[in-house]
Amino acid sequence: MAVTSLPQLSMSDAVGASKGPGLIRRISRGAASKLTRRRPSSTTGNAREHSSGPVIMRRRSDSKGGTIDNGRDPANIEHDSVDEEAVEDGSGTSVVERPSNGQRRSSLRNAPGSSECAIAPIIPSILQRGTTLAKITKKKRKNLKFCLDVEAAKVYWDPSRPAKRFYIDDIKEIRVGTDARNYREEFQMSADVEKRWFTIIYSDREKSKGRPIKTMHLIAPNDYIFELWTTTLENISRYRIDMMTGLAGTGERKITAHWRSQMVKIWGSMPHAESEEKMDLEGVGKLCRSLHINCSKSLLRAQFARADKANTGYLTFDGFKNFVRLLKERQDVQQLYEDLHVSKEGLDREHFYTFLRDIQSIDVDCDQAHWEHVFATFAKRSKARLAQQDSGESSVPKWDLEAFSAFLSSDFNSPLSSEHTDGPLERPLNDYFISSSHNTYLLGRQVAGESSTEAYISALQRGCRCVEIDCWDGADGRPVVLHGRTLTRKVLFSDCIAVIGKYAFVSSPYPLIISLEVHCNPEQQLVMVEIMKTLLGERLLVQPLISNAFNLPSPEELRHRILIKVKAGEEYDEDLYPSRRQRSLSSPFARPIMADNSSIPNMPLLSSTASSSPSDRSANIWGGGRGSMTGGTATSTSSATEDSDTAQGSSSIERREKKKRSKIVKPLGDLGVYTKGQKYTNFALPESKAINHVFSFSERTFENLCRDSDLKGQLEKHNNRFLTRVYPSGYRISSSNFDPNKFWRRGVQMVALNWQTYDLGTQMNEAMFASGKDRLGYVLKPKELRQTNILDSLENPITARSPKEKKLVKFSVEMISAQQLPRSRDMGAEESIDPYIELEIFSADDKAKGVASGEGGLDASARNGMSGIGSPHRRRTRIIQGNGYNPIFNDTFKVSLETKFPSLVFVRFTVWNSADGRNYGNNSGLLATFTAKLTSLQEGYRHLPLFDMNGEQYLFSTLFCKIKKEDEVAVERDDAKSGKVESIRQFGLSVFSRTLSIEKKRPKNDEVR
Repeated sequence: MAVTSLPQLSMSDAVGASKGPGLIRRISRGAASKLTRRRPSSTTGNAREHSSGPVIMRRRSDSKGGTIDNGRDPANIEHDSVDEEAVEDGSGTSVVERPSNGQRRSSLRNAPGSSECAIAPIIPSILQRGTTLAKITKKKRKNLKFCLDVEAAKVYWDPSRPAKRFYIDDIKEIRVGTDARNYREEFQMSADVEKRWFTIIYSDREKSKGRPIKTMHLIAPNDYIFELWTTTLENISRYRIDMMTGLAGTGERKITAHWRSQMVKIWGSMPHAESEEKMDLEGVGKLCRSLHINCSKSLLRAQFARADKANTGYLTFDGFKNFVRLLKERQDVQQLYEDLHVSKEGLDREHFYTFLRDIQSIDVDCDQAHWEHVFATFAKRSKARLAQQDSGESSVPKWDLEAFSAFLSSDFNSPLSSEHTDGPLERPLNDYFISSSHNTYLLGRQVAGESSTEAYISALQRGCRCVEIDCWDGADGRPVVLHGRTLTRKVLFSDCIAVIGKYAFVSSPYPLIISLEVHCNPEQQLVMVEIMKTLLGERLLVQPLISNAFNLPSPEELRHRILIKVKAGEEYDEDLYPSRRQRSLSSPFARPIMADNSSIPNMPLLSSTASSSPSDRSANIWGGGRGSMTGGTATSTSSATEDSDTAQGSSSIERREKKKRSKIVKPLGDLGVYTKGQKYTNFALPESKAINHVFSFSERTFENLCRDSDLKGQLEKHNNRFLTRVYPSGYRISSSNFDPNKFWRRGVQMVALNWQTYDLGTQMNEAMFASGKDRLGYVLKPKELRQTNILDSLENPITARSPKEKKLVKFSVEMISAQQLPRSRDMGAEESIDPYIELEIFSADDKAKGVASGEGGLDASARNGMSGIGSPHRRRTRIIQGNGYNPIFNDTFKVSLETKFPSLVFVRFTVWNSADGRNYGNNSGLLATFTAKLTSLQEGYRHLPLFDMNGEQYLFSTLFCKIKKEDEVAVERDDAKSGKVESIRQFGLSVFSRTLSIEKKRPKNDEVR
């Protein structure tokens, strides 16, 4: 078999042309903007095909920003699992790959000739010429010729249509065998093809058809072709990742590999002497662009001149190595290293421990064995130690500058805490915030997106613990999942349950809640029950763990259990559905028996009565007005997407007797053991006190409730003991998200968001569940939002309220530098990056009640100093012109914040590119972002990971900063301050009264216009 070696490959920073969306979807998302949008230029596509490797981190099991490597948790790293070669290269943050938490991913195999030694993998020529593969979709099976373009690192199947391709750098995962079985079964393909079936999951950075993730299902004609494609794609991907990450280290192997790749391009197979190999400034510039080294021409020229010591105008291999070394110099880290007063021999263990204690605020004594191992690991390859051995001195382990720099950028120095300080999750379920998803089945927008099991896999891999399934009648008797009465595509309910069962606990052992929104007829509901019991097996919770319990069980007690959130069911007449096996159920048309309230204790244990049915969703999302709230009665919009568990009407017995009959059959309703959906009417009813009930509100209904101070207090007290879920309004056509702080501050456990949209809401949600044990999907609520006195709550569960006092939160961020910032897709190859950093502080207080102030940089927040929901405190660094590679900011921000919710303070770092290099503003281009919960951020010198607008982590783009936090203290207002606040309030009242007086004086004919 003829083979060729791998030359220079491509990069995933720019985006090529892509297939435009269909006509209907264009209309649903705004035809005008789509039809007038300029098509991607050919230069953008060409830029991708001349780059050297990926810029986005792939093949990780989640995308939270806990570390800047492949998502590894330092707390789980075994002492013997550290890659010494990674330490040698100074690139331990990227080379070591995270285990898949029990999930078999199609790993990049270390075949002979793969990237273990930075040797290009073997590329079969048959793949370059092209082979026939069967491409499978829901509509058809089509045989196509697939070709591998090694130079561009892409796979294409129609040379005349540029959109018919995908880049290897965009591949997230290759699934084979049983891992891809759910797709094979979904497309109703024979089991005989399973061993030749492979599914490629890849990222679509242009989000064509509104989908950030795409899947391609292929069947090879034989085992040989199957093995060639899967192995080759994996080895190329591994090689390109290794080449990119290895260049950041101190070793020479990757530098040699890049040099050899360039020489192959220049000389090809032409005979030549090694002394003839050289590269001029233009060639070095092209190589830097392919490596995403986005520095100015002046900086590139200066470093080239320093490396060209003989002033010949070109670099030999030795000169190129010197050029790379100069380019990677970190003056900021060198200054820090010198400030530690390190001896000439290097940094010893005791000085390292002092650095950890005094600057990084780490309790070394708490886990000294771990830190001894960390020090020894980086000292093994330290040049200082080797120099001592050569000179005959004592071989005491020490770190040189390279080892110290490698540690700072490693996962051992993660910006987010990895400590599991809260211990086991042994408090009741209602005492935790639970990572929750809305419309989980959608990959795109809720109007015209695609329903896919891939969305469930993605959410569960990212730590989601509450997923949603919208169930509708299937034409063939099999329930389907889709967003009802919209243009979304459907997927089988059984396929969703199968995937959920398989991936339920890959990222967390704690309970998974499946929130069912049921629109099926009784017969198909019974099918749903059988599917769940069959596919989920013993993990499905079908009865209480303990009878007559006064509290919900804890996450620890529910480990590896799946809970169903569904409305209470009622019995129905089996004779209406003779095709089902016989059951002793009564007529569905009989009115539910209402319990005698006088015989119900003040605090029922488990609710088993039938709840009211979902609101009529026949009206589409374009109709209906906003709901209102009067006297504690919730009304919600009638839409296909907004189905609040909120009853309309008063709390009188007469009104309750007129409630709609439940549409849920009893076998399905019985699965809601600890998460039984209930309609909200008021908080005094017995069903509002059953420990297993769950209220679900749309965001608008919940906000309407909170406008009444008494109802708000009752709602907060309810959430101290019982479960509540809030989800986005159906009017969010683009699947945008609300600020989750609005509902976390009220104690809502399940704040469900559209995970397919990476906006501020999703970023804050990922930050909430990003560190330590939080990554398992359960976060202990702050003390003020939990039930503190069980006896008081039992006696008076609603009215007992404890006031929340304000706390003063103070912290500082020294924004030192940035590393290898990415280009935006609309930037030309010759355009320079003029970056600045924006720091935003989000709190959970009402906008008019939060107070924040700061020092340093440019203040870009509200002039009145108020902060809170919808009004973050905002500061900016200075603009660095023409340097996106290693800009130095050295701006220090000091922030003081008064808040009732110190544990709900979030910090977002956003990297912008100034349009003209001088001014801030709306014309600046967004480059990257990172959001963290303030309590999760570790102190000291840290490298912050950066993410693109799809939530994908950049491979080596980081922010280097120093973080310092002070202990929070209670705010004590003196009389002068109280008087000032009262004066402002009185002034507002007087202005408001004056306005009313003016309105009263208007002529009567002005009252109606």
